[in-house]
Amino acid sequence: SVLDSYYYVVVTLSTVGYGDIVPKTSAGKLFTIFFIIVGLGIFSTLISNIVARARERREKRQGKNK
Repeated sequence: SVLDSYYYVVVTLSTVGYGDIVPKTSAGKLFTIFFIIVGLGIFSTLISNIVARARERREKRQGKNK
């Protein structure tokens, strides 16, 4: 089905790679798709913030050294 196809695309591209544990209902698959996409968004935002703060600290240190 289209939902199964979308589910497997999201699981594969997100590198989650569920093996033996697979949601059997449509609601379970939709929840898993939502959960993966939201989780990746939160994770990427977190990494972006960490990198931005590290750059700010480095720029401040370089500014003080000049």
